[in-house]
Amino acid sequence: GKSYIVCLDHDGTFRWKSPNGPEFIGTDFTASYPGTRSAPTVKGQRVYAASGTGHLSCVDARTGEVFWKADLVEDFQGIPGDFGYSESPAVDEQKVYCHPAGKENNLVALDRHTGELVWSAPLNKDYFSYSTPVLLSLQDREILVGTSRNFIHVVDRKDGTLLSSYRLEDIRLGYEHCNSVIFRDGHIYFVASEEQGQGSIKLKLSEDGRSLTEVWRNPGVLNIFGGFVVVDKLLYTTLENKKLVGLDTESGRIIESVRSVSGSIVYADQKLFIYGHNGTLQLFSLKGGTPERKSELRIREGSGHHFSFPVIEEGVMYIRRGETLMAYAVK
Repeated sequence: GKSYIVCLDHDGTFRWKSPNGPEFIGTDFTASYPGTRSAPTVKGQRVYAASGTGHLSCVDARTGEVFWKADLVEDFQGIPGDFGYSESPAVDEQKVYCHPAGKENNLVALDRHTGELVWSAPLNKDYFSYSTPVLLSLQDREILVGTSRNFIHVVDRKDGTLLSSYRLEDIRLGYEHCNSVIFRDGHIYFVASEEQGQGSIKLKLSEDGRSLTEVWRNPGVLNIFGGFVVVDKLLYTTLENKKLVGLDTESGRIIESVRSVSGSIVYADQKLFIYGHNGTLQLFSLKGGTPERKSELRIREGSGHHFSFPVIEEGVMYIRRGETLMAYAVK
């Protein structure tokens, strides 16, 4: 029931751990998914991490010493989602951005060095989502693009002004959004959760951030929290019917479809890596244009669900399952 931020060397040697308040346990159905749900964010020599119950800590990356703490529920009257807080803190040079999802303090910006409140914004006074916002630089302003239960929103990072928003349709309780948006060439891409009206969408973001215009939608391409990647002119994601699909970013039509596991997807070095919810890890090469499966292995270590996203750094893939962390060589 306790949350910790943990530091390891690249060879797996334990360095330190720092407590971060109580962790999400859940009740009834949500008790099937206890434990940590977001990844820490590193900026310089500081690490920012939020627990599933909304405890936010800033600690020294070298020692784990706590610089400051905040509580999204107690300090900002936040309203966590049914499955707890799951976003990773978004951090720029001066601020940390969090989504308590309260009526007035819907989105907050904290000084990243002291934890003091810089601004608070009500946005659309909307309910929580489970995705991490992205930070973008436009010609005249710095913005944040994220999701709430019913909206994709664009926010001025200077003062929290809501610049524009796009309403998401047919939202059902229990099917809130978990995927983050992707920005490419003036457009925002998003893959909605199951049972949602739009499915996958492409939006045009104006140069000043004040308008979001739908370009296309594909209601048949969606997933709960498997994520998606945009590579060249294709958007890749997995479907629950065990397919890897590639959408033409110009039209939104599926132009690539191959058999695969359904799960979390990441991209590196002209390769797609899919960590399936069934524990199978697959590698697809994109060198020939069409995704070609080159290898796969079964993740047997650890316990519980296969929900984490792989992380690839310097030829090593890290995968966490339950309380076990694994490192694999990528060749």
